[in-house]
Amino acid sequence: MDTAKIEIGGKELEVEVAENMISRARGLSLREEGKMLFKFPRRTRAKIDMMLLSRPLHLYFMDEDKEIIEVQKAEPWDWDPRTWNLYSPEEPYSYLLESFQDLGLEEGDELDF
Repeated sequence: MDTAKIEIGGKELEVEVAENMISRARGLSLREEGKMLFKFPRRTRAKIDMMLLSRPLHLYFMDEDKEIIEVQKAEPWDWDPRTWNLYSPEEPYSYLLESFQDLGLEEGDELDF
């Protein structure tokens, strides 16, 4: 899988890049750590599930200008169907950065990659 460097407020992060349907579908499933940048071919309303994750994820949804439009914390699913939530922002988005770590990013922050 390809990697990219993202610059955020003077610091640089290395992330995996999910640019095709298979890598986007797999995401960070079955892992305990990592950061992944999802690039979509056009704005999307794709919903994120937490079916095969054992730890919470921090989701940073961005528009086509790479500005964060919404931040969410996603909780993993368990055997109780009431935990089976899907995550997406109010507005369509172009990029998504997922991380097991809280990166301290907020709405309005712009990323460079």
